[in-house]
Amino acid sequence: MKRSLLSLQYYSLPDEVGGAWGLTHEVNKRLAARGWEVHLITCKPTDGLPDYELVEGVHFHRIRRRDSKNLFSLWRAIKRRINQISRQTSISLVHIHNPLVGYLALLHPLLKTVPKVTHFHSSWLDEEKINRQAQRPAGTWAAIFFFLKLACILRAIKFMEGSCFQSSRSIIFLSEYSRGHFLKIYRKKKARLRVIPGGVDVNAFFPLKPDQDLSALRQELGLPTDRPILLTIRRLEARMGLENLILAAGQIVQRCPDLDFLMTIGGKGSLEKNLDALIRQNDLQDNVRLIGMIPRDILPSYYRAADVFVLPTLSIEGFGLVTVEALATGLPVLGTPVGGTVEILKGVDESLLFPGTTVEAISLRIEKYLKNPKPFEALRSRCQERAVAHYSWDRVVDLIDEEFALVLGK
Repeated sequence: MKRSLLSLQYYSLPDEVGGAWGLTHEVNKRLAARGWEVHLITCKPTDGLPDYELVEGVHFHRIRRRDSKNLFSLWRAIKRRINQISRQTSISLVHIHNPLVGYLALLHPLLKTVPKVTHFHSSWLDEEKINRQAQRPAGTWAAIFFFLKLACILRAIKFMEGSCFQSSRSIIFLSEYSRGHFLKIYRKKKARLRVIPGGVDVNAFFPLKPDQDLSALRQELGLPTDRPILLTIRRLEARMGLENLILAAGQIVQRCPDLDFLMTIGGKGSLEKNLDALIRQNDLQDNVRLIGMIPRDILPSYYRAADVFVLPTLSIEGFGLVTVEALATGLPVLGTPVGGTVEILKGVDESLLFPGTTVEAISLRIEKYLKNPKPFEALRSRCQERAVAHYSWDRVVDLIDEEFALVLGK
């Protein structure tokens, strides 16, 4: 009998780029290649996408953007999609990636007895708290109303997120850090708690080949050929620490004006205008560049063109797919000692970890690299070997498929 998987996510690659969305699609398409019939319910980031499409073996059932922005409309749309899928196949397993979509789907009686697995990408509760607090208004009464409203929102989020966990036979975490953090918020341990890391496509992310010219690659990408390139790729949001990274670049320029470098920041998000203003305020246009969203097909080229990758996260880094993508290309990663980054980088070399998350901690370690890059360059082969051995998608999906079999009692 064919195994049928219902995957639930708010967005997914290739519709939208992001760590959790990329992981969802990479897992789904590989499960489809292994014989699973995978149906994904997801929302449209733009209205131009079709309602239904088969993408790399995965059945995409998309919800209109307008419906995705209203709780009741979203619930009705999810209900319709489940009805449609259930007429085509008997759902064997529900795989929840997003707690909002997951919770609304759980309200459907057809899914009541179907086994469920939740993928804990990060805490929705924490993400929402950090992102919303960054929007705190000025003024006493406005602030009081803001925090009362925030408390209600966070309570609802915790209920929905907790409902997904309570209904699941297994919860998959991307790191030991994520599992430990989960247990601080949700103390019940009814489900299996399994750590399975994220992965990287080692056939797409690999080092520059001997016959490839670095200068030509940089020219093709519009990058300078005569100075070190520091790369980071992040959603431009509060917890990512990008303000600290820009200020760290400013400290380096002030302390060592002769150290020439370019910090390239790829990605999009709500802080784009603020970050651009910060660069201009500190007169860093020659040293820091926002390059926007990097298309997926040329992303590996940016890793290969760079000298070092920087991950300045401030909080709740559950894993970091960009970290293992960088490592797979042989690119050393300098990361703050936050969450899953510690587990990944300690497996390569502890010197890759910043001593803290402050501007000074970041600037001093980058300055050390710029003054003497050889010890970091010596780690390139170890970076790639670590990524291939521990984070290839084939290995990761082996573990997920194994977990699904345990949940289904097979």
